[in-house]
Amino acid sequence: MRKLVKCKTRQQFSSGFDLFPGPRGDTRLIAYLCEHWYQALQGKEALLSPSMFYPAKGTLGYSDALVLFVPPYSLLRGVGYDIFTALAFTVIGFNFLNFVAGFALLYNALRFRWLPAITGAMFFTFNNPKIYGSDHLQLQPVWLLAIIAACVVVFFRDRPSLTPGRAFGLLAVAGSVLDIQLLTAFYLGWFLVLWSALFLGLAVCFRRSREFLRDALRHRWRPILGAVAVTVMGLLPFLILYLPTLREVGGWPYTMALRYVPEVRSYLLMGDGNIVWSRVTGAILRTPVSEVDWGRCVGIGMVSTVAWLAVSVLAVRFRARRPFLTLTVLSVNLLIVLALQYHDHSLWHVIYKLVPGATSIRAVSRFMIFAALPMSVAFAFAVEQAWQWCGTRVSARVALVLVIAFGAFEQFSSGAGDSYSIRAENGRLQRLAAKLPADCTAFYVTARRPDNQPFDSFQNQQWMHDAMFISILRHVPTLNGRSGKSPPGWALREITAPDYETKVREWIQQRGISGNVCRLEIDE
Repeated sequence: MRKLVKCKTRQQFSSGFDLFPGPRGDTRLIAYLCEHWYQALQGKEALLSPSMFYPAKGTLGYSDALVLFVPPYSLLRGVGYDIFTALAFTVIGFNFLNFVAGFALLYNALRFRWLPAITGAMFFTFNNPKIYGSDHLQLQPVWLLAIIAACVVVFFRDRPSLTPGRAFGLLAVAGSVLDIQLLTAFYLGWFLVLWSALFLGLAVCFRRSREFLRDALRHRWRPILGAVAVTVMGLLPFLILYLPTLREVGGWPYTMALRYVPEVRSYLLMGDGNIVWSRVTGAILRTPVSEVDWGRCVGIGMVSTVAWLAVSVLAVRFRARRPFLTLTVLSVNLLIVLALQYHDHSLWHVIYKLVPGATSIRAVSRFMIFAALPMSVAFAFAVEQAWQWCGTRVSARVALVLVIAFGAFEQFSSGAGDSYSIRAENGRLQRLAAKLPADCTAFYVTARRPDNQPFDSFQNQQWMHDAMFISILRHVPTLNGRSGKSPPGWALREITAPDYETKVREWIQQRGISGNVCRLEIDE
């Protein structure tokens, strides 16, 4: 198997966009699901049942549905781009929209000045937890979160002058966009709902914010009720897709979720290969960088961490003048406390037991990708205050800009530049697909493990992805598959295991599969 190509962003441009911007891991799963949507829209595939884990049904509900990806990806495929190039351009476009939406929220909706707005938008778009998660492309488009926040902010900001129709429109858009977010990347939508509940819970504890919300409900209850109805109606496709999956395979066990609940030290860890801090944090923890659990790297760098601590103090100080800023900061800090563990003890267990949908959250540490939204608001406020403090002193303003620039620089990681050749990937998949006999009604793949080599879970994942791509290229279902979940009784994960062929026969017998089930060996 060819090695990953280490590259920097500029190499993606110099290669003529031949290098896919992300590791050769879950990016291939996302590419497969996007292509499944494209084929399903043409009537060539069953929308709710991608042809993996054959003959299981409803397998689209085993992972994020990626609805937001469908229009741009399908358009690019329709005009002739290949699978990976279409997805690469989609992701690049989404990251541009992330910054635009973040800036619009801060500059237009919250009315910060341009420097605070740019600073907050940069953190919202290019923070370490998000950059390091480049393998999970479904978490990269966060601009829907900014749109939801902007609609809610404008509703409350302009509430006295809004017509009932415009008030309803703003909240209905926010609710509808939330539904799209849930159908694109469930984690981000769910954490937004959880954080909003914490925000409202804290708001009712303070007299000024409680009276403000009560006044809004009293005078705008009809638009609010109408928007709630629109949101609930828009939630139906999500429920239709995922409730059967939840009943069939259940949620994650708490022990699995606890593996990804951050510790205190997790906030010192940046991504593997971080330009500034990866070796330093490894040394501080007295842990070799190669042995650090990067799955819980939720650090945001020295500048952002110090700024967050400072703004947490300022939020309490400004609670009378800026009550909703105070609530924003407190609710993020409360979420951090809830999603924190100490020697396998965590308040997250309460969330896991009581909050609907929490059992579907495995990688709890991903909440920091969402938290970048409210944190960007707080950082914009901090920069605005610092700029006012600088006054007309040029040296102070230059120093502030340099600190902001360093804070942005320390988010980036050279390890996030793992890429692979689109041309080589397409050629390899076409060769494998051509090897599948024409008379197959279904197939499964096999491969040989080199002598004396241990089980390689990443390699097995790639063979599963190969089978899925062969399936969609040839329109022949495969018994193999890989997603967030798998069907009950399916045990074909390790294709180099000695009893793999036995398990294949058991699956065929258990599911009553008939016809010509082909065996395809992957030898490259």
